Amino acid sequence: MPSLPWDVCVLGVPASLQGSPNRRRRWKSDVNAAARALWPTSDPPRTSPVMVKITFFHNEAPLDVDNMIKPIQDALIGIVYDDDKRVHDVTSSVRDLAGAFRLSGLTAALAEGFLSQGPFVHIRVEEPPNTEVLP
Repeated sequence: MPSLPWDVCVLGVPASLQGSPNRRRRWKSDVNAAARALWPTSDPPRTSPVMVKITFFHNEAPLDVDNMIKPIQDALIGIVYDDDKRVHDVTSSVRDLAGAFRLSGLTAALAEGFLSQGPFVHIRVEEPPNTEVLP
């Protein structure tokens, strides 16, 4: 089973669940291609629970934070996990690219996004938190 955490950057503005079917299809294809390029080819999709963290870095008006989740989760099926029912936890955030950021543990994927100087989505997949410990 592949080691986590794992992350990928997808350049551009994410499609909203409320957007047109063509736009969602193109976005899912972009996410799928980016994930395929970075997921180790020798590693099968995960069959155990995962947590997905999605952050949209924008330079204009952000999307509704909840409407970008489903197209991204669906695009990772068959690559990162075998079924989106493996996603036991998800967080979704938007951040203005004009903001000031303190970067700790900058990954190659996140660096790619910032170097693009345009909008991008950072997707991080990691082990889910211990569900026996409540917040």
